[in-house]
Amino acid sequence: MNRFFKLLTSLLLLALPLFGREKPNIVIFLADDLGYGDCGAFNSQSKIKMPHIDRLAEEGMRFTDAHSASATCTPSRYGLLTGINPVRTGVFNTLLKTGRPIIHKDEMTLADLLKVEDYETWMVGKWHLGFENKSKSLDLSQDLRGGPLDCGFDYFFGLASSASSSPLCFIKNRKIQEVSSEFVEVDKIRGSGQKSKYKIAVPKDLKLEDVSPRLSENAVGLIQEYAKSAKEQPFLLYFASIAPHQPWVPSENFKGKSGLGVYADFVMQMDDELGQINQALKDTGLEKNTIVIFTSDNGTGPGAHYLMAEQGHHSSGPMRGAKASSYEGGHRMPFIAKWPGIIPVNSQSKAVINATDIFATIAELLKVDLKEKYPQVAPDSFSFYKNLINLNQKQSRPSMVVRESIRMGDWKLISSGGKKEFDSLKMSQFKLYNLSSDLAEKNDLAPSHPERAQEMYKEFKKFMDQRKLKENQ
Repeated sequence: MNRFFKLLTSLLLLALPLFGREKPNIVIFLADDLGYGDCGAFNSQSKIKMPHIDRLAEEGMRFTDAHSASATCTPSRYGLLTGINPVRTGVFNTLLKTGRPIIHKDEMTLADLLKVEDYETWMVGKWHLGFENKSKSLDLSQDLRGGPLDCGFDYFFGLASSASSSPLCFIKNRKIQEVSSEFVEVDKIRGSGQKSKYKIAVPKDLKLEDVSPRLSENAVGLIQEYAKSAKEQPFLLYFASIAPHQPWVPSENFKGKSGLGVYADFVMQMDDELGQINQALKDTGLEKNTIVIFTSDNGTGPGAHYLMAEQGHHSSGPMRGAKASSYEGGHRMPFIAKWPGIIPVNSQSKAVINATDIFATIAELLKVDLKEKYPQVAPDSFSFYKNLINLNQKQSRPSMVVRESIRMGDWKLISSGGKKEFDSLKMSQFKLYNLSSDLAEKNDLAPSHPERAQEMYKEFKKFMDQRKLKENQ
């Protein structure tokens, strides 16, 4: 009888979120190059004040073992939007050089799914997944194809790439808003701390420090206009911040605010932008039925990692590595989910999740059976919906490949072979760590646990054998 009541309770918990409710609005806020250790909500030793992330954590659930799809910008964003591990299709930042969109027409995105479910779909911020472009530079006279509007979004306002890419120009839907006609000089800080200068082409009179505020203002405006319209159709807002990726260009209100240098100032500005969006939801009354997800695309950039360490602040927290690294510091991300009345407030989950899993999680929330309705879609997405609504839910995510590493439970096998083709890596090039006792990945246990290392290597090779690389890889 007790087992019956436990089963009944579990079924009721799963049914409650949408019982008597409209479909929720969904906001995904993606930071750019923000480290796990930058956030006080995840690292008590952080020196950067981020009151809005702290507040969001108090209002929702923190995932302390969450991961980006990769350790660099483009593959991470691809994985989040498609539910496909970028390793499976060979997506790396270098693909942007082909002048073609990263997301193929036959790859369903989260925005595509939500449009089928009668959502309005908006994107604001950094796209970084390419457009159809045969020349080396964007053709400013033509409509842009292959971007957000061809990947399920009804509306786009943002940048083709990072604010560090030239030419820098705002794009609205398919149109570039203004030709980049002037050059500004910015600093670039490398992982060694070495500083160099380079130039970015920008529209006349545009200041780099005004780019990020314009993006957040646009996102807040979308929320406010939606609230005024009294529409019944729910919305998706995917806000891809350009902060705190280089160049670090905080606006006047944030210059010097952290007392820790320009990177930390820019982090505080990004935190404020999250606060503006969260507050807009509160002020408009939309908060009650809106899911907010906050995370980052990869670890802190090497330059910021170096400079902040000099300040006694560790952007990766206790972990090894940073952006572009397969060590935990490259892809273990801050991750917060909030849904008033559904997700337990001020809670924490140790479930292992990946940004690719957002796709399946939202599908389950909306009662869309991906395996039945879209069997070829999001093959690397595994729902953590039950973990969101039930703190006692046990998690059973399959093995997780991130670049040249594989995670199985607390164990992680990672290659030390450098930048080589992943499928050609040999067993001798891997090291084995138990993250439950060695989060810093210092003690290689492969010699003392050869059978486990071999088992994980076979699983890694099995995944590699299933890959179907995109053209011109």
